[in-house]
Amino acid sequence: MHKTVVIVGDSPLSVLIGRLIDRDLARQTHIEAVHLTRDPSFVYAPRISSLLGKQSFTLKNRLYRHVSCQTTTVRQIDLIDRRVITTDGIVDYDALILDLTPTYTAEEIKKIAAQATRLINEVQAKAKSGQQLKARITFAGADAVSWQIALALAADLSVMSTAVQRALSVQAQFPPIAKLREFLVENGVTSRKSVALLPGLTIGAPKAPLKNRSVRGALLDDRDNFILRETLNPEGHPETIVIDGDWRLAPNILKVEQTLASRLVGNVERFLEGERQRPIHCPRPSGILKAQDGEFVWFGSLQSSGWRAKIIAWLDRGFYEKLVG
Repeated sequence: MHKTVVIVGDSPLSVLIGRLIDRDLARQTHIEAVHLTRDPSFVYAPRISSLLGKQSFTLKNRLYRHVSCQTTTVRQIDLIDRRVITTDGIVDYDALILDLTPTYTAEEIKKIAAQATRLINEVQAKAKSGQQLKARITFAGADAVSWQIALALAADLSVMSTAVQRALSVQAQFPPIAKLREFLVENGVTSRKSVALLPGLTIGAPKAPLKNRSVRGALLDDRDNFILRETLNPEGHPETIVIDGDWRLAPNILKVEQTLASRLVGNVERFLEGERQRPIHCPRPSGILKAQDGEFVWFGSLQSSGWRAKIIAWLDRGFYEKLVG
């Protein structure tokens, strides 16, 4: 009997899910797998060491053989009728994985770079004419992707003229991890809590591919978070798995994401085979940040900017290169 598995998501996690389905489920003739995403590009944030330099991203459809990757915007998901409504039409499904991890698309990153470039050009023009202009670029998101792009921009500014460095600051919403805050400051990113009123640019936090209220048939709490079973299924919908954006701090260590992806795909397979799904627990908070002079890694209670960070970052880059190679 023909079955359709749909993945909705923009983050690396959704790609890793798609790769596992591509390797196993989608090879079966009666299984059709579709990945719906706003972004055709695979964005691995730790590779972004320069925001203003040339950016290149691997296309997601290059990473699949059997999964159909479609670039579109999801408007609504109807859990009752099992259909995804997009700007390009309706996709029916038998099983759905909804990855609501917030992330910047490749196009959004390029727009941020263009906005930053315009502000830097304005500061440089003022400096050349003898005028003084103090400005800031603020990143509103408290997540690994926002911090990485802030670090990349700070690295770009560090090689510019002294006048530009004095005039322009990069700020971010600081995390609750003390050593991570120190790493950000050491690499040119300051706290956005500064009270000085300065002109500049505010970069909004990364967005999920869909608002929670756009999922018809799901139960939400008073903060609009999904009410999910231990298996991450909405109540009454075992065919659907939801990775809620508020459930985790948008980690970007691919090996950690791969572990989670394997558990999610395992439950999809169990559902399709009529077996009981297993509980899925949130991985420990984790992430990699790359700055001009080193890396910082956090994984549970481990926080390191030394040799452990270098090894973990090196291994994860190797996993990424093998993935896209």
